Amino acid sequence: MDRLYRYRSKNVHDLKVEGMVVRLWSVAGLDDRREIERAFEPLARSGFVHPYAALMPDWHPGEDAVIGSVVPTRGTLLPTVIGGDIGCGMIAVRLPVLFADLRPGLERIGDALRQVIPVGTAHNASVSGRVEQNPIWERTLRAPVSSRSMRKLMRQFGSLGGGNHFLEIQRDGQERLWVMLHSGSRYLGVEVRDYYVSAGQGREGVDGKLYRRLPHLPLESAIGQDYLADVQSVMEFARGSRREMMLRAIEAVAREAPGLDAEGLLGDAIEISHNHVRVEEHFGERLCVHRKGAVRLAEGQSGLVPGSMGTCSYVVEGRGNPHGFFSCAHGGGRAMSRSAALRSVSSKAFKKSMSDVVCRHDGQLLDEAPEAYKDIRQVMRGQADLVRIVHELVPVLSIKGR
Repeated sequence: MDRLYRYRSKNVHDLKVEGMVVRLWSVAGLDDRREIERAFEPLARSGFVHPYAALMPDWHPGEDAVIGSVVPTRGTLLPTVIGGDIGCGMIAVRLPVLFADLRPGLERIGDALRQVIPVGTAHNASVSGRVEQNPIWERTLRAPVSSRSMRKLMRQFGSLGGGNHFLEIQRDGQERLWVMLHSGSRYLGVEVRDYYVSAGQGREGVDGKLYRRLPHLPLESAIGQDYLADVQSVMEFARGSRREMMLRAIEAVAREAPGLDAEGLLGDAIEISHNHVRVEEHFGERLCVHRKGAVRLAEGQSGLVPGSMGTCSYVVEGRGNPHGFFSCAHGGGRAMSRSAALRSVSSKAFKKSMSDVVCRHDGQLLDEAPEAYKDIRQVMRGQADLVRIVHELVPVLSIKGR
């Protein structure tokens, strides 16, 4: 451990993977050493990572990348490290409403939310004037996107998507209600990633053999700059879509709590992205910092760390820890794969774990059951030197992207 590390060091562990250092934040220590080594082997062999990779306590292996990782490089962009859901993130708003006042109407609020926010593969049946007038459509992507695709995107704008994406009503320690949602860039991020992975092959400055294992783009190349610009545009699309859904959600809640000013409340929203690449300065160097399932938080900046659909979520503030590249966990992190959860979690146990939450209890959601995720409180203990807790939020209504 670096002797200059001035924070709590007992939950911080360094592991070498073929010469590359992975710095892990976890109360469990290096119990997952072998799994970490397997997950980081392609990155370690590439030689791109500098000075080391940071691994958040919610980490788990993904299909193409390590979820919960922060991967800095010198002048190299790695499109598959952040994957296709570019700009995936969170938004939360605190309402001037007490839980007791809305408790009788939660079922009606849930019905209203499902009417105005499409989930899963569904999209909006029509495009509203508010969506048409959103300034996001003034941005121009450098990757080719057809007019047909753009029309599809307009219908997807303001829709939740699938997987672990969610919309929740939560209450804090003062019994005030919050609306929190998690969503991404729908298929736009996938299209942008796939274009640049394909277009980068055979380019000057690219190692062809290595590229097949780990696609990479030189930051200072034309294609690298185009990719970086398009990542920013996709992030803005994802953020705008979340803001549109938040407006609809507050308007739906207002049916039970008249007088809520959706636009005004949106102005105080907490917003974060946990899937992106940015050029940042760390330890006196200009680095390309890839965050896959990790949140950038400057010292004192507000952020969000959600639990599973039956457990607490957290409003946090960054501690400004440079050793974590000013990052923190993005959630509870999966404890088991979706297929394993479907095999091992019983419908009875799932229903019992969700007894205090208005939500669906059917078997299609077993892979999102609390048992399928890590203990969120243990995750928070593991990152105590990265963030401080401001609010603990308890779910009272949960809608999953299914």
